[in-house]
Amino acid sequence: MCGVFAVFSRGRPVDPERLRAALDRLRHRGPDASGVEIATTRVQGWFGATPVHVGLAHARLSILDPAHRSDQPFHAGAVRLVYNGEIYNYRDLKQQRFAADAAFATTGDTELLARLIDRLGPACLPELNGMWAFCAFDERHARVIAARDRYGKKPLFYHLDADTLCLASEPSAIYAWLGRAPSLDPADVASFLRHNFLFPRADSSTHLDGLRQVRPGSALTFDLTAWTMVEKPYYSFAEAIQDAPAPARLEEDLPEMLAAAVSDRLLSDRPVGLLLSGGVDSSLILSVLVARGLHEQVHCYIGDTGTSDDADYAQRCVADLSVAARTIRLDYGASSFDRFLKMCAHQAKPFPLLGNSMAMAEMYDAIAGDGVPVVLDGTGADEVFGGYWDRYYRFAVADAVRAGDAAWLARSLGENADDPLIAAAGRTGLALAAARRPPAPPTPDWAHFCTPDMLAAPFRDPLLEFSGSLQEALVTDVVEGRLAEWIWQNDRNAMMSSIENRSPFLDHRLAPFMGTGYAAKFHGPWNKHELRRCYDAFRPLPTQWRREKQGFRWVGHWFLRENTARALELIRASQALAPFVDVPRFVDAAAADDLVLTCELTSRLVSVAGVEAATRAFA
Repeated sequence: MCGVFAVFSRGRPVDPERLRAALDRLRHRGPDASGVEIATTRVQGWFGATPVHVGLAHARLSILDPAHRSDQPFHAGAVRLVYNGEIYNYRDLKQQRFAADAAFATTGDTELLARLIDRLGPACLPELNGMWAFCAFDERHARVIAARDRYGKKPLFYHLDADTLCLASEPSAIYAWLGRAPSLDPADVASFLRHNFLFPRADSSTHLDGLRQVRPGSALTFDLTAWTMVEKPYYSFAEAIQDAPAPARLEEDLPEMLAAAVSDRLLSDRPVGLLLSGGVDSSLILSVLVARGLHEQVHCYIGDTGTSDDADYAQRCVADLSVAARTIRLDYGASSFDRFLKMCAHQAKPFPLLGNSMAMAEMYDAIAGDGVPVVLDGTGADEVFGGYWDRYYRFAVADAVRAGDAAWLARSLGENADDPLIAAAGRTGLALAAARRPPAPPTPDWAHFCTPDMLAAPFRDPLLEFSGSLQEALVTDVVEGRLAEWIWQNDRNAMMSSIENRSPFLDHRLAPFMGTGYAAKFHGPWNKHELRRCYDAFRPLPTQWRREKQGFRWVGHWFLRENTARALELIRASQALAPFVDVPRFVDAAAADDLVLTCELTSRLVSVAGVEAATRAFA
C-alpha cells in the first residue's frame, strides 16, 4: 500500500521543503520508493488567468510491478495521479477498455487507473473491483478528482480553506504542511471515555480540527477555477442489495463468489500472508485456499494471546489441512507499551484496547519481520453476514416477530437461552418489535471519578437507538458504524509496519448478502450460518461449528498490570482528561487498588492520554 499527499494553492508557490516534510510523515506507508512533483497551472477566471500551484508526493509500497516504471506521481494524458490501493480486475479492464490502444508501459494497476481517469473521470469508478484512495490532477479540465473505495478500506483526508486544498492518506501529513499540531475535539474525548468507541461522523467531518474525509463510495471533484467542491456517491449498498438476485440464488452462488474474492486478493508480485484467528471467517479463507490448491501461495500466521482457545482452534485447522503456520505468542510487557505509544501516533484518535487493535499491531510487526508485505484477514464477515450477536440479533428477532415467524423465534430463542448475553439481546429484540424503548446502558461503577458532562456524553453508535430491520442495521453499521472503526484501526496497524491488509469479505460482490434476511444468518444456535454452510463446498474444519468465538481476545488487565507505572504516569500527565475526570484521585486509587487499575475506565484514559501525548510530540 502507499501514502499520498497533494496540495493545490492559489497563493504562494509550493515549498519543496514543506512538501517533503509532509511526505516524511507517510514513509511508513511506502518504504520502497518515493516521488515528488511541483508544477504550476493557469486557470481562466473572471479577472483573467490565475496561477494555481500544485505539489504531489507519493510514498510507495511496491506490490504490483515493483519496477520504478510504476512509481508515482504517475502521468497519463492530462492526468497526474497519486494513488493508494489495488485494482484487482485491472487486467480485465485493460482488455475491455484499451485492447485496441497502444501497449501499456507497465504491468501494474496504476497506469490502468490513470488512463481510465484521463478518459472517463469519476465515471470509471463503478467498474473497479478493489480498494483505493487517490488524488488525480486533471490539467485539461482544471480539476482535482479524489475518491475512496466502496467500503473506505483506504483513507483519504483533506483540508480546504480560501487558498489551499490539501489531501493525504493520514492527518499528520496535512498538519505537517499546515505547520501546526492537531487537536482533539473535547466532545469526542468525552464520548470515547463514556462509551469506548469513537465512530465516524455521518458527515465528512472528523474529530480533528480543520480536517475532513472523502467519504467511502464517493468521489470528490474540485474545480480549480471556481475553487468549489462537489462530492457525489458512485455506489450505494442499499441499491446493490435491491438489485441483487433472490436470496436463494445468492446462497447458491456464495461458494464461487467467495472463492473469486479470495483468489483475486492473491494478486501480488510480493509474498502474501493470512491471519488465522481461530474463528469462522479466517478459517474459511484457508478452507477456500486449500480446496482450490492456492495455499502454497500464502504464509499462515496464528496469534496466541494466552487467554482463550483461539490459537488452539487455528492450530487444529492447519494440522487438519497439513498446512504450515507460524504461531506468534503475543506480549503484554514493556515492548507492548512501546508499541501502544507508537500506535497512538498512527491511529490519531483514541481506540479501545482490544484484540482488533492491540493484538493485530503486534501481529503485523512480526509478519513484517518475515518480509511478507501483503496479508489477508477476515474483516467484514461479521457485518455482511451477521456475526455480532450483541449488535444484530435483536434486529433479527424483531424482524421475525413482524413476519409472524413463530417457528424461527421458538427455536432461536430456545437454543440460545443458555447464553445470557444472547438471551438478553433476544429480549431486546422482542421489545423492539413491540416499539418499546430498550433499557438505557447502566451507569458504570467508576462514575464517582467522572464529571456529569462525561457521564452524559452522547454515544455516536448509529445502532444504539436504531429501530429498523436487520438489513438496514447491517448497512448502517457498514456505512457509518463499527465496520468503519475496524477499517480505520486495521489500516493504521498494518501500515505502521508497511503491510497492506486485504479483506476478501469486503469484496463488493458479497455486499448483497446484507439483505438475505434473519433466517439465513441466525439459525438455531449459529450466527453467520451462510458462511458456516459454505465450508461444505470447500474443506470442513473444526472452526465451522465453533460457537463461542467472539473476536480476537486480548487481555487488557494483563497489559495494565505489566505496565502500571507507565500507564498511570501517562494518565497523570494528560491535560485533555482534566475536564472529564478527577485525574489525581483516579491515579492514586488505581495505584492502590487492582480493581480500579483493571477497570474499563483505565484503558480508556490511557488511550486518550496516549493520543494526546502523540499530538504534543508532533508539535
